[in-house]
Parts: sequence; C-alpha cells; structure tokens
Amino acid sequence: MTFTLKHIFAAILLIAATNASAQTLHSLYFLEGNNQRHTLNPAFTSESGFVTFPILGNLNPNLNSNIGLGTVLYPQDGEMLTFMHPSVSNDEALSKFKSMNILEFDLNLDIVTVGFNKWGGSNTIGLAMRSQSGVYLPGDIFKFLKEGQNYSGQEYNIDKLSAQSQSYIELAFGHARKLNDKLSVGAKVKLLAGGLYAKASAENLRIYMSDNEWRITERSKLIGSKGFNYEFDEDGNLDGLDMSGFGIAGFGLGFDLGAVYRITEAATVSLAVTDIGFIRWNNCSVAENRNQEFVYNGFDNIGVEDNPDGSNDFDDAADQLGDSLEDLVNFKDSGKGGSTTSLYTTIRAAGEYGILQNKISFGLLASVRLGTPRVWTEAMLTANFRPTSWFNAAVNGSLSNISHSMGLTLNFHPRAVNFFIGTDYIIAKYSKQVIPVSAAKFNFAMGLSFNI
Repeated sequence: MTFTLKHIFAAILLIAATNASAQTLHSLYFLEGNNQRHTLNPAFTSESGFVTFPILGNLNPNLNSNIGLGTVLYPQDGEMLTFMHPSVSNDEALSKFKSMNILEFDLNLDIVTVGFNKWGGSNTIGLAMRSQSGVYLPGDIFKFLKEGQNYSGQEYNIDKLSAQSQSYIELAFGHARKLNDKLSVGAKVKLLAGGLYAKASAENLRIYMSDNEWRITERSKLIGSKGFNYEFDEDGNLDGLDMSGFGIAGFGLGFDLGAVYRITEAATVSLAVTDIGFIRWNNCSVAENRNQEFVYNGFDNIGVEDNPDGSNDFDDAADQLGDSLEDLVNFKDSGKGGSTTSLYTTIRAAGEYGILQNKISFGLLASVRLGTPRVWTEAMLTANFRPTSWFNAAVNGSLSNISHSMGLTLNFHPRAVNFFIGTDYIIAKYSKQVIPVSAAKFNFAMGLSFNI
C-alpha cells in the first residue's frame, strides 16, 4: 500500500474525529454549592463530603474551532458550492480563513470522585479520563487549494500543519483549607497513566508553482504510542498500520494550585493554575519523511506512439512522475523513541461582587490556556442568582480570541444531592445538518453527586 496525500489528510481528520482540550464549565466557577468547582480552582472548599455518580459525576465534551460550515460552503441558486468553485472569488473565499485554522474536540469524563472533610480542610480523591485532540491547518493550505497555479511564480509556505490526540487516566488527590477568615488555599496532585498518543505533522512544506516548473519540498513525521504499529514494505516505506496491543503507554505528573481571598463580605478575588505537568510516552513508533523534493518542469519531446521496442515515452514519463510524487509522501522507519507532551495548563483569575445579601452576584473570569500551536484566551462575565438555599444559576457572556458567545448553567443542590447542567457557549446558527455555520465553539456539561 502506497500512502498518498489523500491518505495522510484522511488520517488527520480521523484523529480529530475520534478524540478530543476540555474543562469543566467556567460557568460553575461562581456557583456555590456545586461539588465540581474544585476542578476549576483547588482552593474551593466544600461544606460537606460527597461522592459522584459513577461516570455521570461530570460529563463534559467540548468543541473549539475558529471555522464553520459557512467557511467552506456557499449557497448559490439553491445549491451548496465549496469555496473552491470558480463562481466564488478568491478574495471572498480566503477572507474567511485564518492564519491558523483550528478544530479541537476534548472530553472530560469523571469516573468517580469522593470528597470528605478531614485534616483541617476539604479533600478530594478522583479518578477520571481525559481526551484531547486537535487539527491545525495553516491558512496557506487553503490559499494553495483555491488559487492553484493561477499566479506565475506563486509560492506557498505551509508550516505547522498537524493533527494530534492524547488520552489518559488521571488519579487526583486534592486538599483545600481556610488559613483565616479571608484566605483559602488549595493544591492537587495528579498521577497520570497515558493510554493513547498520536501525532502527524508537516513542519516544512514549500510549494512553488510557475509557468516553467513546480517545486515541492516537505518534511513530515508520524508518532504513535503503544498500540500504533507501523508496517513497512521491502523498500522501507510505510505500507500500513496495525492497531493492536494497546495498554499503558506512558506516565506523567500534574499539579493544580489555587487561592481565594475575601476582601469584604461582598467582594472576593481568586487565582488558580491548573494542569501544570507532562506525560512521558514510552516506546513510540516513529516514521519520517525527511526533506523530500519534487520538481516537475513538463514533458519534453515525448510522443504518444509506441517505440519500436514496444515502450511508450509518455507512459514512461508519467510513471516517473508518479514515482516522484510517491517518494514525496513516503515515510521511512525511524525506529522507536520516547516523546513528552505537556498538559494544557490553564490560568484563571477572577473577581466577584455580591448584592442583596449575596442573592445576586456579578463575576468576571479571565482565563488563559497555554498550548501549541494555539494559546486560548477568554474573558467571561457572569450574573449569578441564588434565590434559595438549594438552587442557583449563572448566565454568562464570553469573549475569546476564537469567538464570542453566551451560556446558561443551572445547579440544584438540596441537602442530599447535587445536580448541574449547562453550557458556556450556545451556538446561534446551525445548518440543516446541525453543523455550526460560523466559528464552532461549544461545550456541554452535566453531573450528579450525592452529599455525605
């Protein structure tokens, strides 16, 4: 089996579709009485112990993208055309793509968490599954697809084209305590067991197209953790993939740190840094395509008729062209090796002010998620309502470097049970196929726990 560009892009999209950076709802940050707030800031304490319902303690998928269906499809005369259709101008089509086009899908799934008050504070022990995936497409790749060879001497520089996915199990131990009437602090230690890691990247793809020649150079790499077994043909070229033997593929360590300071009875400020850490993936399979170059300057003096010896110049030249293109995307065995990935470290700073004896409060939460190749920033303003001792709700509006949105979260917390459901980002416009038309930023979370 020979790998082509079509296969590579299909693999990239498959990685993105199978897994996903997620986090607990930001709307929960100011909802007192919720048992999952410790995931956003480990300094938040609980008045009582609790245990989450297995699997459904915190179910949280998250979609993050700065492009949507309206970026690639255009309705015209009752038909849907792609951005590459001749009736869609270059300026109109390319204006909707960003310098880096991202599609991320993540999943947080708490298997079980137990909280209890002892040793002078609140404690949590939690077992969870985390999955984080993303596809990152530079804008020049869409420029190349749209423009093609329309301009003489055009060069396309496509850097940091990549797709990656990692899934792991997290065992976390947290402790929070009040140092005095104003200051609370907390910390969490996370032991991580890696289950799956895969990355496909093209770091140096250059395409030069003119009337005289095409010149393509590229360097790409595939990495797969335990369970991804690359198969190579007799020439040493990647020929297939055997997916078997999955298990623990690596280990890691993470930390959460946080503090909450009550300035007055009505005003509070807080700061947290979560997911400081890494995972070391062992014995990864590696395949590389190192600085391959393809040059095509046309067929010279070639006839279509057969030669006396039965050969055909055109067929021979076409075969040679095909072999050159195959060499461009052939991956060679680079053996086994280790790889280290960072967790998606997130910094949160917040302020809250309450009125009407704290029945209503207003909060501002600023968040920065560190990661490559994209740093994610967001400012969220929330109005929090506490009409009774067993129910509260948050309505939010957010602005980020990807898009802006609104959300709503409801939290029910009578004496024996805690149930919440909500979203930070409500997508306003969908297609008939329920696909976001503009930038796609969406999350949903629900959770059930029982107080002890």
